[in-house]
Parts: sequence; structure tokens; C-alpha cells
Amino acid sequence: MYSLDNTNTGRDGIMIEYYAVVVLYNKKIQDSITISRLTQMQEEHLHIIVLDNSTDDYVVENQIQFSSNLLNYHSMGENVGLSRAYNYALSILNNKSENDIVIWFDDDTPIKREYFDCLKDKAEDKTYDVFVPVIYGQNGVIYSPSKAGWLKGKYIRSPQQKISQDKFNAINSCLAVRLKAYKGYAYDEGLFMDCVDTKLFDDFRKKGVQFCVLPVKICQNFFQRGSSKDVQKYWNRFQIRIKDTLYYSQFAGISKRISGYIRIFGWSMVYGFKLRSIKFSLLCIVEM
Repeated sequence: MYSLDNTNTGRDGIMIEYYAVVVLYNKKIQDSITISRLTQMQEEHLHIIVLDNSTDDYVVENQIQFSSNLLNYHSMGENVGLSRAYNYALSILNNKSENDIVIWFDDDTPIKREYFDCLKDKAEDKTYDVFVPVIYGQNGVIYSPSKAGWLKGKYIRSPQQKISQDKFNAINSCLAVRLKAYKGYAYDEGLFMDCVDTKLFDDFRKKGVQFCVLPVKICQNFFQRGSSKDVQKYWNRFQIRIKDTLYYSQFAGISKRISGYIRIFGWSMVYGFKLRSIKFSLLCIVEM
């Protein structure tokens, strides 16, 4: 079940294999909701790959705890960010069929069998190479898919709302991609965590890759949408966000660069108010 060898054939002579890649960060394997759900499903043709971005203490414990017959475990040695981890996963899958599908997961997603049932059904249509579920935040807002915009993505109001292919955008979580879409492609490792998905969809749209919305609902807890008022935790997170936003903005012309600065200034005000912290707002502005 979890071997990376392709040995199954379907009615057209080619059976689609699915590779669920879970990026783990400072969490024990047994505490990951995603890994727990995936291993319990016993889903046919599903292979689980864990990329561990944890620090040393966690890595040592995870190397002891993981079961090799349930998943393929790879320690990244440190927190290398998403782009490098994703590129590593793609290197592992380099010799797989271009019709196979890789699925990117966070370590805390309460994934259900319904997702795979829907994905397997839609994946039979070779028109589409990217499959995106409908992801809700804890505030009830649909964060993925969305419409690409100049300043920020525009959220859709209902799962039935249509998004044109030239504006289609989505987040990393639960994103499923046929491997042929990655042919000759590598994630930009100048991006550590944020804008990784935004740039991917920019590039995919340019390549004419076709996107499909999966009619399945997934609920995700986003840190910045939570109720925490810990200024230091927000600042630790937003340092990365600001750096990645500025890096991403520099490749899309002066207009995008300006929008990047506007977004950062907006965050400094919105989250400074939320945290009741002038210090947070000033740190964001200075970081620009």
C-alpha cells in the first residue's frame, strides 16, 4: 500500500498513484492530525511521504517513532521552508508516471475519505492537472480557491462561484497536482513559506495548466485568523511573511512591488489593532 513502486494497472493500462506529502514542523508524528487520518484510511494507491522540517530534538524522536511500513520518512535536518521541501519531494517522485498525483498537506489538516473519493473521480478527467478543494477558515470564510488580484486575492462567497482559469488561485493545503504539470518546474527557493502557492499559480497560469475545483469542504485553522494575542508569536510569523512578500513582489514589476508594500503596511495596521500593539505595527513598517 505505501510502497513507492507503481505496480497497479487500470482499465486504460495506467493506474493513477497518489503521493500525500506531509510537511512536519516541530511536531511528533503521532501528534499530527493529518498523518493520523491518512494512515487510518488505508486508502488504495495512496503513498504517504513525510518531510520533517523539525528542529533536532523533534527529528530524533520522529526517527524513532515512525513506522516504515506505513509511510516514507525523510528528515530535512532543519527547517528548510516549504519551497526546498517541495522540491525535495518532487526529486523523490521524478521517475514516477506523469499521470500520478502529488498532494501537499500541512501537518494539522483533518482530512476525510470524502476528499480522496472526490479527487479520484475528478482525476479520471485528463483535462485537469490541478485539483483544489474548498477550504474554509475558522471564521467561515472560503480562503481557497480564490481569484488572483493586484493587491490581494479575492475570496469567493460560495463554492459554486465560478473562477476563470486566467484568475484561478489557491493555497498549498490539500492541493493536488498531476506530476506532468511539474515537468521542468522547480519551486523558487528564495521563498521560504509565504507566496509559494501564489507564485506556483502565477507560473501554472502562464503554462496554461487547467484547474479544477473539488466539491468537497475542508476546514482549516489559520494562525493569523485565530484568537491569540501573543505579539511575539505574530512577529515571528510576520517576519517571514514580510520577507517572502517583498521577494515575490520584486519579480512582477513596479506595480506588484508597490502592492507588496501596501499589503505589508495594511497588515501592520490590521494586526497592530488586533493585538493592541503599536510596537507590532512599527516593527512591520521598519522591516519593509
